Amino acid sequence: MNFRYPVRATLALLLIIPTSNALARQAEHEVYEVVETLFEGMRTGNAELVASTFAEGAELVSSGERDGVPFAQRSPASGFIEAVGRPSPAPWDERIWNVDITVEDNLATAWTEYAFFLGDRLSHCGSNTFQLARQADGAWRTVALADTRVPADQCTLDPDKVEETMVRNAVRHYLKGHATGDGAHHALAMKEDVGSMYFVNDGALQSRTFEAYIAGALGRPAENEAERARYIDWVDVTGTSAVARVVLDYPGVVLTDYMSLLKIDGEWQIVNKIFDRQTK
Repeated sequence: MNFRYPVRATLALLLIIPTSNALARQAEHEVYEVVETLFEGMRTGNAELVASTFAEGAELVSSGERDGVPFAQRSPASGFIEAVGRPSPAPWDERIWNVDITVEDNLATAWTEYAFFLGDRLSHCGSNTFQLARQADGAWRTVALADTRVPADQCTLDPDKVEETMVRNAVRHYLKGHATGDGAHHALAMKEDVGSMYFVNDGALQSRTFEAYIAGALGRPAENEAERARYIDWVDVTGTSAVARVVLDYPGVVLTDYMSLLKIDGEWQIVNKIFDRQTK
């Protein structure tokens, strides 16, 4: 019996499957970035940033009950975007966790649990569901966003879960430093007066201070920036300490960072980094 063609087909599948999985994983991280960008815009009152996450004609749906009767209230995202841009006495600070993303072709869904704060005061909590579509320019944008709302006095929150958004926010400054080559982004995330990074080169331990690392920023994006991908793989928070795993997938090399963070004076900062470098 001639196995030539089945073997070739099997080898082709073995080559295709890892690539397909990597592309799907990258799409999931791109969708997550859209979700986080929305909440960054809300937190900073940046209507333009919020608008960049929505597709034209996007809708918002809030669900709940009135006198025991379920309802779903629809509104255009444009009105919400305008509201974000208006002055507010306290930041709109929405924290998310237990994010579950599914991508199929050019459509994606993202479910999250959330807690919404007006400044330091908890307003309400619930769940979000995002419906996203990849647009003609290749970017993911939200076409519909629905939520449930539970009054603050009925919310039971895990403090460590609530902090995950702010830990990720600190790490996202670090990633923006890589994307732009601007050390100012790194400085927002990295405790440069005490922090250091450690790695192994030819079997020997090497180190570099955060101060030196930030000072060495290029000041511009890398020439092959369009071919580079970066994402936060996971974060784990306990009280005022946290750990994050970050992947930098570049042409010819993959770097994996493990970040140690502490909440100092109310702000999460990276105080230590170890990393590994693997050639492709």
